[in-house]
Amino acid sequence: MSSSTAVINDLLPFAPTFFNVPSKAEKMDLFYKDLLHETALNLSRASMSGIEPPRNETRADRVSTSEEDLAELTGQWRTFAVSEQIERIRNCCDPKTGKAIAERLGTLRQCLREEEGRKMDISLDSLRAMHAFIEQIPDARLPQISLTTEGEVYLRWKSEPGRLFSIHFLDDRRARFAIFYPNPRHLKMINRHSGYETIDTVLTSADRICAVREWITG
Repeated sequence: MSSSTAVINDLLPFAPTFFNVPSKAEKMDLFYKDLLHETALNLSRASMSGIEPPRNETRADRVSTSEEDLAELTGQWRTFAVSEQIERIRNCCDPKTGKAIAERLGTLRQCLREEEGRKMDISLDSLRAMHAFIEQIPDARLPQISLTTEGEVYLRWKSEPGRLFSIHFLDDRRARFAIFYPNPRHLKMINRHSGYETIDTVLTSADRICAVREWITG
């Protein structure tokens, strides 16, 4: 199996059933994935030694054209998918907070492209993880939001006095987190805890260390 075919197979969705009618956004997603799949198949056919290319066209020309088409379609799909994921994050929390988060992500997205090139975008996996995390705390306060140079999302919540919870979404399953808070016996000293967790357990683990959920929602 070629690397391009493997990538496309990973993107293919489950077929919708009568009881699972796709939304408009999901239909657009299916449309892009169908195009990607067809282009990948054409690339595989073009690279097969048993199929002769048309006259005045070499096999290398056909492969190069198919690769360019595949790259273009993949870029279009990712642009759409990132925009859709930002919209999902907007809709999973308080309307005012969701609007501010979406606007901040849009600004960071534009800055990332200006600094790293038009083909660069926010990590789709990182956004998926952020969405899964925010869904657990829909009443969260607006966090500080930043991006790494790789496009991964980084959130921070500050709470007085001297309390900070930060989370870095590495991919769609894992996150790196850090907690800073005053030592209860020595208030001038700051305790620090950090580690790696899965998205579905990181908030519970952080809450055991300190009342992080209260900082985020209070």
